[in-house]
Amino acid sequence: MPRSLGNAIAGACVLAACAVPVRAQSIWQRLDLDKLRLEGIGVATGPVSPSTIVSTPSYGVQADYGEIARHVRIVFSGSYWSSRFDDKTVQRFITQLDKSLADPADSVKFSRVNVSAISLEADVRYVPTSQRAAVQPYIGGGIGLHIVNAQSKLIEHTFVESALDNIGAGISAIAGIGLLPAHRVSVGVEARYTVLGTMRFGTVRAGGMFHFSRQRQPPIVSTP
Repeated sequence: MPRSLGNAIAGACVLAACAVPVRAQSIWQRLDLDKLRLEGIGVATGPVSPSTIVSTPSYGVQADYGEIARHVRIVFSGSYWSSRFDDKTVQRFITQLDKSLADPADSVKFSRVNVSAISLEADVRYVPTSQRAAVQPYIGGGIGLHIVNAQSKLIEHTFVESALDNIGAGISAIAGIGLLPAHRVSVGVEARYTVLGTMRFGTVRAGGMFHFSRQRQPPIVSTP
């Protein structure tokens, strides 16, 4: 397991642990935030496609904290991915640098620019079906903290590296569907589009979750 992936998972656990039930007033009480509790935990993986960056697998963990209102759930997640800027983007940058050189005989040597990201996010999901439904589609949005790191000999110790390295907030739009093959186990697929400053990336994840507490389907009682 990559060290950065371990840091992402640890960070997600810290984020989930910080989401302890709190007593609130007015609108917060109506949203039942004081009833939040850890109801399930799972893992997910799938391709992420950032703009000007080569598509790559992402790895993540999720923690379901239950409903804050009817059909509205809160889910915390942590994810990690690592890739590089595509060669065309890097070559365009090098071409611009070559134009600024005083001696036309000089040139900038090509070097790939690697980039990685750790994301800690909180999602609000609207699930129109009941918690006991076998198929559970959902839509929603999220906010998160994203830590982006770029590395390359081409930009090392320059303002370009400082500009690419970023710790900032991002927003996401999500849509997915969950299936319940067993009482305490669910599997699903989710599409997510994230906006982080000048970076945009779409992610498709598939994963599974173990639920600590889930209501069983009530028995059917026949009447004579």
